[in-house]
Amino acid sequence: MLRLATTVLLMALSGFGVPAAQAETVTAETGEKARKVEHFDLRADRTGLDYRVFLVRPAEPPPAGGYPVIHLLDGNATVPMMEKVIGPNPPEPYGSAVIVGIGYPTAEPFDILRRYRDLTPPTPPELIPPSRDGTSVIETGGRDDFLAFLETQVIPAVEARLPIDRQRRTLFGHSLGGLFSLYVLYTRGDLFQTYIAADPAIWWGGQAILGEQAAFLDRAARDGVAPGTALLIETSGKLLERPLPPAEAERLKRLRSGQTGREVAATLAAVPGLRLAFHDFVEESHGSMLPLAVADALRFAFGRNPR
Repeated sequence: MLRLATTVLLMALSGFGVPAAQAETVTAETGEKARKVEHFDLRADRTGLDYRVFLVRPAEPPPAGGYPVIHLLDGNATVPMMEKVIGPNPPEPYGSAVIVGIGYPTAEPFDILRRYRDLTPPTPPELIPPSRDGTSVIETGGRDDFLAFLETQVIPAVEARLPIDRQRRTLFGHSLGGLFSLYVLYTRGDLFQTYIAADPAIWWGGQAILGEQAAFLDRAARDGVAPGTALLIETSGKLLERPLPPAEAERLKRLRSGQTGREVAATLAAVPGLRLAFHDFVEESHGSMLPLAVADALRFAFGRNPR
């Protein structure tokens, strides 16, 4: 019964069979306690774009200061991964975590074109990689709109539903999401206390993020960072090449050259007051590391470094 209920939970979170505009609550039957999963759609005020927000309510009552909350980008895919990690009988203190997934009204685990727009700065055409299908137009430059949506609509919507500890907010992103997590840390570091950048796409836009990193380092050297700020950077060790024509493959290789999360972590190690951790998944690829990074995000949000 428990295995069946968990399967139903994961399918519901992945969006299988759920109409795009329909809100739904799913209860994971776990015996004495049950974590409740719901999703609701929000339309971004600044862009008019629709998003799906996944919310996992803990079974246990809130701590005195409110629930800690972990925000997961690519929520259609990452929320089921996180709930699998937490499990039906969460060990302390993981059962107190509110999980918020920011995703899209789709039955697919990812909306590739939407995430390109939401997670990137304005990018010159010559620095945009080829689309996966070779024909789709990749739009970029929506990260500030997306950040405003996260801050002014998603966070308030969650806080209207549950008592949240505003000093225990975590942001997780992978790939372009990891790039976005670093951008938020560098420019709005007070919005969250804990950041996880899993295989961040430092290469994007000619490594434009390194300019924001330099400004962050200057401010941090002068003022430090907010007390309790923490950052986990993780990287993958195996590169899987996309099948592309030789000219496009060479162009993609050039675009992806330069610094990685490893070099960024080494640079940020000098930031005073920043709790920094780095982990390299040597035997994993960019895609296969994702569920492992989600598991590490849970531990890191509660002050524990990757194993």
